[in-house]
Amino acid sequence: AYRLTKDLLTLRRSDPALAAQQPRGVDGAVLGPQAFVLRFFGPDGPEGDRLLTVNLGRAVDLRTCPEPLLAPPADCRWVVRLSTDDPAYGGEGAAAPETSEAGWQLPAESACVLIPEPAPDEHAKEIPDER
Repeated sequence: AYRLTKDLLTLRRSDPALAAQQPRGVDGAVLGPQAFVLRFFGPDGPEGDRLLTVNLGRAVDLRTCPEPLLAPPADCRWVVRLSTDDPAYGGEGAAAPETSEAGWQLPAESACVLIPEPAPDEHAKEIPDER
């Protein structure tokens, strides 16, 4: 609990989107009876956004979820920055809340901070070396 608290405080101090004086704001939505999401809008545009998923109950399966707050910025995907399920905090090391095949899966009794990262271009072709 000490290490998690320390890491959360460090993240809040070091991340502009999570700082207390946040100019672009926060929006949230309910995802289930005991689950919700908060999106912190970064001061430098969508690439600075942060997503916080919180599930206080059983695992939540969101195969289809029309919640626009879950959408990553254009040409990006969400990656885990901090998860309470990390073994470092006594968790089981569950996968990230977003999976490409099964939609969103929120592990039971967990919270996760996600950051956007450029998505790999699956359609990019390798240019052959013409030496």
